[in-house]
Amino acid sequence: MANNAKRTVIGKRQILRELKNGNVAEIFIAADAETKYITELIEAAKSHGVNYRIGSTMAQIASECGIDVPSGAIGVLKA
Repeated sequence: MANNAKRTVIGKRQILRELKNGNVAEIFIAADAETKYITELIEAAKSHGVNYRIGSTMAQIASECGIDVPSGAIGVLKA
């Protein structure tokens, strides 16, 4: 997943905002997130030409990002 040296945004709202600004390099989506949530992020990623991966769980994403609340996705920002 995301390297700690890379800047990330957590959650759909922040990812969508940064996509509009052209700042997202890649999106990691939790496989156990709600279907609608996953679909919205995939459609947004495709429309902005950004790669996405579906895999980790919401708990794994939270753990890797150092947050206490499970999250459905993170976006890795461009350098």
